[in-house]
Parts: sequence; C-alpha cells; structure tokens
Amino acid sequence: MKFLELKNSVKNEIFPIYYIEGEDAFLRQNALITLKNAFLVEPDFNLTNFTGADLKADIESFLTAVRSYPFLSDKRIIVVSEYYPTATDLKGKKLKEFFNTVEETSIVIFINSKACAPLKNQPNITVVDCNKLDLESIVKYLRASLLKSNIVIDSSAVQMLVEYTSYDMAKINGEINKLISYVGDNGVIDEEAVNAITVKDTEYQIYELSGYIADKNNQKAFQTLSDMLSKNEDKQKLFISIYFHFRRLLHVSISNLSDVELANSLGVKEFAVKKAKMQARKFNVKRLKSICDKLCEFDTAFKCGEISLDSVLWNSIFNAFANN
Repeated sequence: MKFLELKNSVKNEIFPIYYIEGEDAFLRQNALITLKNAFLVEPDFNLTNFTGADLKADIESFLTAVRSYPFLSDKRIIVVSEYYPTATDLKGKKLKEFFNTVEETSIVIFINSKACAPLKNQPNITVVDCNKLDLESIVKYLRASLLKSNIVIDSSAVQMLVEYTSYDMAKINGEINKLISYVGDNGVIDEEAVNAITVKDTEYQIYELSGYIADKNNQKAFQTLSDMLSKNEDKQKLFISIYFHFRRLLHVSISNLSDVELANSLGVKEFAVKKAKMQARKFNVKRLKSICDKLCEFDTAFKCGEISLDSVLWNSIFNAFANN
C-alpha cells in the first residue's frame, strides 16, 4: 500500500508483518509512528527494537521477542531496521517458519531505506511504499494537514513548494510550518508566500543555474552559484552535482528510451526525467557535450591537485557560458 493509505488501513485491519520501504525518510518515520500509535500500548514492555545486524547475529533473540506475550495489551511490536537478507538467507528453516507462521500476539515491522526484493516477496508481508510522493499526493497530504490550522494552499503554491524542495517531505513539512506562521490570519498560502519564505533545495538551485546558463543570463547564474556557496555547501559535492546534472541533460537529449526507462537507467524519478528533457531542449547536443567534457577536465585537474575547488566551480560556470 502507499503511505497515504496506511492511516485508513490501520483503522480497519491489522497485518502480522509490515515492510516499510522507500527513499523518503520523513514518510518512513511517519509510517512507523502511525503503526505504533495504532497498535502499541505500554511501550516499555511491548516494544523491542533490532537492527538488521542484530537479527543476523542472533536470530533466536528476535524469535523470542516475536513469540513473547504482550503486557496489558493485545499486541507486542518488534521493529527491525535496515535488514537486507539475501534469498539464500531467507531459505533458512527458522526464517521460513517465521514468515509462514502468523503470531497472533505480535506485529513485526521491518523498516528499510533501500529496496530489498527478497524480503518484500516473503509471505504475510504487507509493504508500505514510502518513496517520494507525486504532486497530486502531496497536494492531498498538505490540504489534509492544514485543515486543523484553517489554512488553505493554492495548487500553484504546492507546485512551487515541491520544486523548491525537490519533493522531499521532511523539507516540505519544515517549510509548511514556517508558512503557517508567515500567512497568519490570512489563512492562504500562495505562490508569493512560498517564494518569500521557502529555502530552495540545492538540487532545484542547480536546475535554476543550468536554466540561466541555457538562457545566457550570466548575472543570474553567478548570483545563484554565490547563493549556494553562501549556504556553506560542500563544494566538492556541489561540483559533482552540477557535473551529474549536465551529464543527465546530455543523456536525455541523445537517448531513445522512454521516460520510464530513462528514470530506471538514471536512478531518478520520472518527473526528474521530464524536467531534464524540458531543460535539455534549451541546449544543442554539441554544447552539452562540450560542457560535460570541460567539467570532466576540471574534475581531473582538481583530483590531480592542479586547481582549487573554488576555481573549479567558478571556471565551470565561465566555461559553460563560453560554449554558446
């Protein structure tokens, strides 16, 4: 089930094993909180936490916790974080028995930041998908969340907010809390409020930066890079992110793959491919190739100690303008 379906699900049914998986840490933690709030009573007695390493090192302690009776409650909760068994691991007799046996007095919750197909495919597993939400789902989530504050948010403001935060729900939630205070009695979050208050994510600023380069707006490009550096960004990571962004633009501009295939190939969401394609159209392939080649040269020069990181970053922008 999707993250947004979990809240209603726990009102109507209980599953013996939940598997929370996805790239959005905010959604993962909120899914775990939702399950605990729904089923956990007397946590000092009825909650046991394991890491994946704990389970692999001592499966008996895990199984003992699963089979123990709850105290003044119908259920015990056992949480296992970052457990990535192989298909071979799961063929062991004890784990096979665990997944095939429903314990009436326990709920086991696996929570992983990365995918684990062997675990996901076990019997009696209910998957909670905590990958990044799409725009429609974020609109629904925010409007429901803002109801209690008697605040509404424009659809266009949500669009701007998710782009500024790169669809990261932790950042969105933090910005929404600021926006609630900002709009006050007005009760409406619009584009003007989002633009005034929201801190732009580095990924979005890199998208902005390359857009200014495409439009040959050197003043805006230099100002954007200055803004990113003023936030004390890790300069090496920033350069790598700029390099990878232009490589993505080049890749999508020459590829014949579908958006879905490109997203899987590049390890990004489909919306990121669509945005990259839109931006790549502002460049010609020759210019993108020249920019990427030069960025590769700067990367090599830095690694060989021939140029500083500051020079790498600023020269990258000057070079990108030179390749008109």
